Amino acid sequence: LNAFELASRLSYALWGAPPDEALLQAAEREELDRAGVARQVQRMLQDPRAAARSRQFLSEWLNLSGLSTLRPDEKKFPDWNPALARDMQQETLACFDEIVWKQQLPLSQLLHASFTYVTPRLARHYGLPMTSALKQARDDELVRYDLTEVPSRGGLLTQGSVLTKGGDEASMVTRGLFLLHELLRGVVRDPPPCVDTSPIPSQPGLTQRMVSERRLANQGCAGCHVKFEPLAFAFERYDGLGTYHDRDG
Repeated sequence: LNAFELASRLSYALWGAPPDEALLQAAEREELDRAGVARQVQRMLQDPRAAARSRQFLSEWLNLSGLSTLRPDEKKFPDWNPALARDMQQETLACFDEIVWKQQLPLSQLLHASFTYVTPRLARHYGLPMTSALKQARDDELVRYDLTEVPSRGGLLTQGSVLTKGGDEASMVTRGLFLLHELLRGVVRDPPPCVDTSPIPSQPGLTQRMVSERRLANQGCAGCHVKFEPLAFAFERYDGLGTYHDRDG
């Protein structure tokens, strides 16, 4: 890359916009060596466009816009409504802003932060105890929630925006693939055309993990499924809309 191409790449990566005058002048003066790029990046990260660009990345990475078209089974989830979808989206964005921009914590905190942001409506959906702050808040108002005493919650992976990816049945296949592809950046081949990919139907007394273990015991499936499906075992107690259960309904 020449200096102006590098300036453009920096600008579109960090801001999603063309280079500003300062960046173009640095390119013209041939100041974009390793140290010069570092200085420009530090400057550019102070611009509000950097935070906006990072939120755009988060939304695309986790497909947060998909929440707006989520249509779970009304018989299984009669209390679902579009407002909950907005709450889940805002929860994830607010946590991201707090960790990355306000506190500038290590990125590992995205996976195990001991706090979140919920509305009273979302707290009830999750089954979280109602704090005094939540009792006083509007139903659509985000409130910071301390998760220190809530072992079932913490980090992005226990938020509804991620847990809803398993569908109505909280599919361990879908959740496991998401973790492999989007978090671990792993790759798994598509099943051969001759393989029956029909889901094993749920039955009374048969948990999702039991269904998964049957699949893993099948030699025709295990070769690929063992690479990703066990990753979802830790999320077995969360239903298709992210509510935590001690018993399988």
